[in-house]
Amino acid sequence: MKSRMNGSVKFKTFVFFFMIIAVAGVMFSLQFWQANAQSLAPSALEKPALSEPLFLKGKAVYEKQCAVCHGAAGLGDGKAAYLLYPKPRNFVEDNFRLVSTSSMEATDEDLFKTITRGMQGSSMPSWDFLSEEERWGVVYYLRYLKNLAEAKEKGEITDETVEKGLPWDVLRRLGSYEVDPEGRLQVPAELPVTVEGVSRGRDLFVKACAACHGLEGKGDGKQMMKDTLGYPVKPRDLTAGILKASASSEELFYRIAGGLPGSSMPGYKDAFTEEQIWDLIHYVQTLPDREKSVDVGLRRGRLTVHKVQGDLAAESGDSRWAGIEPVFIPLTPLWWRNDRVEGVQVKALYNEKQFAIHLEWEDETKDESTVAPQSFSDGAALQFTGEASPPIFAMGGMDSPVTLWHWKASWQEDAVSWKDIETKYPHAAADFYAAQTDYQHGAPFETRDYKTRAHDPLYATGRGAGNPLSDPERSSGGEEARAAGIGSLTTIRPSIEKVDVRGNYQNGKWEVVFVRELKVTDSDRLVFKFGSPMNIAFAIWDGAKGDRNGQKMVSFWNEMVFES
Repeated sequence: MKSRMNGSVKFKTFVFFFMIIAVAGVMFSLQFWQANAQSLAPSALEKPALSEPLFLKGKAVYEKQCAVCHGAAGLGDGKAAYLLYPKPRNFVEDNFRLVSTSSMEATDEDLFKTITRGMQGSSMPSWDFLSEEERWGVVYYLRYLKNLAEAKEKGEITDETVEKGLPWDVLRRLGSYEVDPEGRLQVPAELPVTVEGVSRGRDLFVKACAACHGLEGKGDGKQMMKDTLGYPVKPRDLTAGILKASASSEELFYRIAGGLPGSSMPGYKDAFTEEQIWDLIHYVQTLPDREKSVDVGLRRGRLTVHKVQGDLAAESGDSRWAGIEPVFIPLTPLWWRNDRVEGVQVKALYNEKQFAIHLEWEDETKDESTVAPQSFSDGAALQFTGEASPPIFAMGGMDSPVTLWHWKASWQEDAVSWKDIETKYPHAAADFYAAQTDYQHGAPFETRDYKTRAHDPLYATGRGAGNPLSDPERSSGGEEARAAGIGSLTTIRPSIEKVDVRGNYQNGKWEVVFVRELKVTDSDRLVFKFGSPMNIAFAIWDGAKGDRNGQKMVSFWNEMVFES
């Protein structure tokens, strides 16, 4: 009897301590994610009155920064849209995702917050470096685009009248929209976190959410979903902490109670009680792995270029790199996937004559061959501009050209020894082709001897056309290029002051160093500025994941400053 009583006491004691540890763990998780959730100062959400200067400022920002993805008319059909997933929002036909209403309408404040913090898990960056006035101007211009499309559909306005210029009273009317105050969700006081509440939240999650998000919230549910435009939708992996807005209690209340318009995520305001919603929120907040970064969205950072003495070379083993603290630049896939390179560590040096930049990122495999049709190369690129406010990272614009330094692991291998079909398949059976200029008629023919260098360029179309990527005499693993918008990339072939670049793969990491002379003789090439900040962006390709061309991971523009 005494033994039973002791066992019962021990069990109750164990449960008691387990509950204490569980509550502490839940509270720690909530404090961590709440602290890392981006919030806006109350003053930022004080909407300024619509005025003509504010409207025109928003129009200018939209046309320069937003139209390349969302399209000039806001239809989600910009030049870069085909590269992106999730697809850019169609402001006219589709619904805004992040709302704080039960009517699934976005308030102006909702739009302002989304513009400010961006959309994690997509290529939509944070625009918090723009002034509040500029961001509010964009909000009003988005309203204008939707209202203008509706007015055209009703025959109230024609394209001709728009081209001639609409009077301010019409623009003001089209730029205005008010959500019914009755439809705004009111976030009630948050209930205390308890182990029992989190347990109830998990039960509710399994019943209501697991079909889409999976039993453990990893986005692997069995239910297939599409958005209102017919595009397939993959639920978020909640364990990764990559939520469209943030993991704050307020934002999660809006998502669960109000839903996500245009998606398969319904609002549960009328289906769940407030207590159930808080239980579900508290459970969801325990799912993300605290070791992972909360803020993985594209944000503007700052890179200092440190001054050193002595020559610089494209060598990652230079001891001077070890003394520099790297800057972590977050990356996001243009076509979203969970398995990705999350960021790149960057260092930069310069001396009186040279500039060097060192990149390091994790990559499970070394991919340096593109001979096989199904093979793609690892790679990296830098994008520079001296413009103070350049257009979004999509390869510059007609009035805002950019310079790019581009490295591929496969190019580096080709510089050592050109890789072609005879390299990958040396024992393949093949007929003799007359294009091989060094073949002696009557001699035995072997595929491994069928070298590209000996081909007549007339029969190798890329090489014959002068395409530098088809040149078997490649001497470098990198290139310098210029672009003035999507589809305009043009390789530069400088006679001197070439970009020297070298990559080194070791222990599951790539280290790539770019070096170039500061001064150049060609007037149309990049000139580094010491007196004012420049802008730099980054791109990484993972060959094992099929990355190539526009399928890659990118950063936003970052400020680059030379140390005096």
